[in-house]
Amino acid sequence: MLTRAQFNNLDYRRHQIDTLKVFNDNVVEVVELEEYCVHFESAARNFILTVLLTANFPNERPKLILSPRVRHCWVNPVTGEVEKAPGLLNYSPHSDLGRVVQVVIREFERFPPSVIKNSNTVSSSNLILPLSINISHSLDNINTVGAANSTVSAMQQQNINNYLSQQTSPHESSLTNSNLPNLSTLSLDELKKLDNDPEFFNDFIQEMSVVQQLNEELDSMINQLEYIARENLNKEGHLVELKRKLSDDVNTLKNLGEKCDQLNKKYLKKSDDYAPQHIRELLQIAVSTADTECERHVEQFLNGKIDVQTFLQNYTHSKKLSSERKAKEERLGQQLQALERAGF
Repeated sequence: MLTRAQFNNLDYRRHQIDTLKVFNDNVVEVVELEEYCVHFESAARNFILTVLLTANFPNERPKLILSPRVRHCWVNPVTGEVEKAPGLLNYSPHSDLGRVVQVVIREFERFPPSVIKNSNTVSSSNLILPLSINISHSLDNINTVGAANSTVSAMQQQNINNYLSQQTSPHESSLTNSNLPNLSTLSLDELKKLDNDPEFFNDFIQEMSVVQQLNEELDSMINQLEYIARENLNKEGHLVELKRKLSDDVNTLKNLGEKCDQLNKKYLKKSDDYAPQHIRELLQIAVSTADTECERHVEQFLNGKIDVQTFLQNYTHSKKLSSERKAKEERLGQQLQALERAGF
């Protein structure tokens, strides 16, 4: 087993980076031995997976950050860091960096995640506060210089734009420029109204394209939910009918099962009654009964209870019946013995 000192070896670190380039395409080196970017596509959308190698790598697992941020059970939606991928949860110094990254990329390629719409933009709720600050800031500048004109001066317009650029990141600036009205085009009265009139301020926010887009998406989701609810209600009657039919089928099956058990018991009883061994036992009992009847006729004749003609007739009949039954019993016994010797 490799020791911790061996894992800190620069050659092994380079080996792990080589596996990253072998198992994945479009690997770009940002900082040598520390940061790499892997470009890939999923559902016709471009993604960048940033691989950060700490100073303790490979003894410490790498940090994977996906951009843009997505909704996925492996990804932290706030930071975009891939935290719960199996390769990271089970990471050890023996793991291959290339395979860990490859599994993550394949997961996103096979099951394209939904992109968080605010991942590269600022939400409308976050825009309200900077907008209020900007308005107040511009008004303070106007009051400071004692301007009383109906429009904002060029210097104040520049102050507003500079403040916007300082308060927002590059992504936020692009959103502000594209989705927010330019405050420099507003008159002083309009700026004061925005600052003092909440209703006018809310209307101003609602007219922004990003808010309108969110409202359209919300309306679309509501319509979709209503459609699904109507479909479920329409299928309710059919489901109730299927449930009733299933209950009837279960009762029928139960009745048939009980009837089958009764017939099976009758079958077993008949099988026992007509079993060869049982028939032989019945023949033996019948032979014994016929012999007993013969002895009774002899005893009646000797006691003078019947005449010779009646004795001969009854005795001959009983003796014949006994002989026939005994012959059948002996023949059946021979057949059963033959079957037993044959292995049946």
